Amino acid sequence: MNVKRQLRRMQIFLVGVVAAAVAGGAILANDGEAVAQDGGKVKFDEIEVQRINVVEPDGKPRMVLSNKERSPGATVNGTDLGNAGTRPGMTFYNGEGDESGGMGTDNGVDDGKPWAFGQLSFDQHKQDQTLVLRYMEQESIRGVGLEVNDRPEVPLSESFEEYKKIEQMPPGPERDQAMARYRKKYPSPQRVFIGKNPDKSSAVTLADGRGTPRIVLRVGQDGNPQIQFLNAKGKVTRTIKG
Repeated sequence: MNVKRQLRRMQIFLVGVVAAAVAGGAILANDGEAVAQDGGKVKFDEIEVQRINVVEPDGKPRMVLSNKERSPGATVNGTDLGNAGTRPGMTFYNGEGDESGGMGTDNGVDDGKPWAFGQLSFDQHKQDQTLVLRYMEQESIRGVGLEVNDRPEVPLSESFEEYKKIEQMPPGPERDQAMARYRKKYPSPQRVFIGKNPDKSSAVTLADGRGTPRIVLRVGQDGNPQIQFLNAKGKVTRTIKG
């Protein structure tokens, strides 16, 4: 079969596909999107995509479902906080167009060592994760739990440039000191943890405003329960064993 005949058959096939779409109540727009002729719904039995954007009528984003390569970066007050192309899963946005949380999972092998994670999180308004359900695994060490975090009152977009400058500093004491000052200026302590630790104990940890654990309820892998009370320096002052 010559090339001209092959091209002709391909044209006939494509015309047939478009005709079938129109007959089913949908047409292909100039940008390749399937739209309903009457502005209504278009139904598919199965669809294969790399990214889906859910938007309001004014175009403001509310949710993005994507693969890793096409995943969006975090944004607050219009400031791009990075991470684009690194987070396969679902990203949530609030009514102002700021990222407000998300859900994702990924895994891989680095130098022959497997790792995996899964996470569902919700952000404080114009800040970072304040409620997190997380699973992490590195080699055969696993941790899973629910975390509740405090976040600064300052919008993340206002502290991002300062953080970015520190990240670009060469490794060393000066960088470490700058990061310590940043974390003191914008504290984000974990206040509550409920879950399973890498040592396979289950625990409930309640911390103060500095992130120092003050009460820890723990059941070891061996089944022995205990309650620990700690002082402001994190030192155990009392232990109740079952």
